[in-house]
Amino acid sequence: MPIDTGEVPADGSDFDVIVVGGGPGGSAAAAYNALNGCKVLLIEKNVWPRDKVCGDAVGGKSLSHVEELGVLPMVQSTPYYQVDSILFGSASGSEVRVM
Repeated sequence: MPIDTGEVPADGSDFDVIVVGGGPGGSAAAAYNALNGCKVLLIEKNVWPRDKVCGDAVGGKSLSHVEELGVLPMVQSTPYYQVDSILFGSASGSEVRVM
């Protein structure tokens, strides 16, 4: 089910910041600017939620940003919050798990 994104801004609307791309970086940029009092327009061409690999992992250095943006509890509530290993596989069927 797509996320309700709200109303389309009226023609002639003014914004302090316009962010193009709602992936992890664009969403964070929009959120930080909004938290600092800017009127922000975030433009994304795709319907949310969507399956996109680059948004599937939050590295350790990023967790402080996730916490600052107030979404850490939501991230922690997902079923695969912590990764304990990575499994690499080849076309021949060989597998290597890195812990």
